[in-house]
Amino acid sequence: MKILTYNSDNFWDQLEGHLSLREEDTSSKIEADVKSIIKDIKKYGDDKVIQFAKDFDKINLKKDEIKLSDLKKLYSLDKLNKETIESFRLAIKNIRNFHEKQFPSDYEILNMNAKLRSIWKPMDSVGLYVPGGSAVYPSSLIMSVVPAQIAGVKRIVCVTPPSNNFNPYIAFLLDELKVNEVYQIGGAQAIAALTYGTQTIKSVSKIFGPGNAYVTAAKKQVFGKVGIDLVAGPSEIIVVADEENNPEWVATDIMAQAEHDENAQSILITNSNTFANKVIEQIEKLKKTLSKKITVEISLKKNGLIVIMDDLKSSYKIINKIAPEHLHLQSKEKEIIFKNVNNAGGIFLGEYSTEAFGDYVAGTNHILPTSGAAKFSSGLGVIDFMKKNSVVEINQLSYENLSKHVVNISDVENLDAHKLSVTIRQTKQN
Repeated sequence: MKILTYNSDNFWDQLEGHLSLREEDTSSKIEADVKSIIKDIKKYGDDKVIQFAKDFDKINLKKDEIKLSDLKKLYSLDKLNKETIESFRLAIKNIRNFHEKQFPSDYEILNMNAKLRSIWKPMDSVGLYVPGGSAVYPSSLIMSVVPAQIAGVKRIVCVTPPSNNFNPYIAFLLDELKVNEVYQIGGAQAIAALTYGTQTIKSVSKIFGPGNAYVTAAKKQVFGKVGIDLVAGPSEIIVVADEENNPEWVATDIMAQAEHDENAQSILITNSNTFANKVIEQIEKLKKTLSKKITVEISLKKNGLIVIMDDLKSSYKIINKIAPEHLHLQSKEKEIIFKNVNNAGGIFLGEYSTEAFGDYVAGTNHILPTSGAAKFSSGLGVIDFMKKNSVVEINQLSYENLSKHVVNISDVENLDAHKLSVTIRQTKQN
């Protein structure tokens, strides 16, 4: 892991240089390929869904197999680990409890006797992309479906790459969560199908869920025709810990993000060179037990960073600059730092609050902004599945109170029809 010293004259330039190494440059070839895939799905529908399944997923798919009509055939409850099922059900319960509090309230006010209302309504339909292949995340499925259900979305559609070995836990959760529309389609073609529809798949209003570079490029290209949640990048964490913390624990917090992806970013901010070296020693020791040891090694070599600073109370300046997806404050100054942090996706306070609790069972949402997007966006929640309407109701009294002000402003903007639409009502027609 690269080491920077906060007190060095060019610290901020060095930090900027390190962060820029992760900036994703989607190749022009990917953009062109995605554009072609979207065009083909839009024009040929199911025929191209079937062809792309063969070309990209090596699956011979029939038209009547695009939709998974019976999820129970894809898993056997008796063959699933009973304790794991309990854990998933607990996760659903806790996530539901936390997100139910996010449901927004309507309100009504009077402005000079004009009745104004703000009302929230669920979207008609949403599409949830569920990755397949090497990256299977049942927890992300829960994180998307539960807030959509709380919002009141009537039509929730899941798409996932076709497979001869459908993940049984994904199948179980789709069934458990009562998701009725599930389609075997992945990649950019799934995003295109959700946007424009095919003979089998009806279009949706907004698309959610992470995916590979092709999925991300497709979401960017269809945005405007449909809504998208966010452009997800590799996972990130900043851990703030001091010499009184447990280096073993901190090492695992660092590795827990690094194992996601070779491009994941794990940063430790500490006030002790000795402690930093102890964490590195523990990483070297503990990574040997990990199934994704190579991924951890590459991630930490490419993007891992340790920042040494004398006073951790000032670490919020670095945190707000980076705006990490995850922030774990473990040092004794954690409350002081926390009060000054403005830019972070999910924040974890205290040495026991390892980020994995947020990933799975605590109840918060783990779909969070990455790549600095925490400066202007938030983690996924109920409101992301809803839209707000404003309602204006003018009666004769509020008309008399407000009409002259509309006339004055429309004169400045030279919009005569605006003015006329008000003045024409001065004499009520019976």
